[in-house]
Amino acid sequence: MTTDKIMEGGSATPQKAFEKMVNKAAWLLSEGRVVKISPYLYYVIGKNSKHLVRYENGRFICTCKGFEEKGVCSHVIAVATLSELKDVNAFLDERVKERVRRELRELYGKK
Repeated sequence: MTTDKIMEGGSATPQKAFEKMVNKAAWLLSEGRVVKISPYLYYVIGKNSKHLVRYENGRFICTCKGFEEKGVCSHVIAVATLSELKDVNAFLDERVKERVRRELRELYGKK
């Protein structure tokens, strides 16, 4: 990955652009927005869009435009982080449950 590719579309430094991707990946994980479909396929739900991340030929590949342009994205970082965890399913299940509880509280105004 070249620094030119990271800097396209803005004046941010490569380090700042990568930090932004890592922060978004952390948000995706903390909000329970990564769904494991199979050992090789994940569904990632962003604020404005949804993407598939698949493991193919020894690397993760995302359907988003950012990955196409830069070769890396927050969706891939989130999935790669999850894949390193020993008990991915328990982590995902708990994050999804937390998100559902929070959204139900927001919908019905209960604490």
